[in-house]
Amino acid sequence: MAEGVQFPDAELAVCNLLRNPLLGGLPVVADIPATRPNEFVRVIRTGGPRETLRSEAPILAIEAWAQKKARAVEIANQARAVLGAADGLVFGVKELAGPAYLPDPQSTQIRYTFTIQARIRGQGVTV
Repeated sequence: MAEGVQFPDAELAVCNLLRNPLLGGLPVVADIPATRPNEFVRVIRTGGPRETLRSEAPILAIEAWAQKKARAVEIANQARAVLGAADGLVFGVKELAGPAYLPDPQSTQIRYTFTIQARIRGQGVTV
């Protein structure tokens, strides 16, 4: 038998990290809910490589949704603060693109999005 490394679901790991008191209990999801909350955060993995034997570096888009621009920016900045302090399963977060207004063509909700590259620790497994 050999040893391999298994990585956790990066979207789930970052969603769990963002379920932080700073964000006031907002829903943090990987998929837009069928019934949209007035405010929520969405995490989408868009790529990223394995970095070392035991870590990978996923690229993730973080979306902050709200009814008003100022609130969407506030949510995005709160998420940036939480991610910038990450030092556990998720660590070494680097911002690749700061918050940008990106209107959703299918709804009237305001959306700001930013892109990060995180580092995520894998776990040794016997294969």
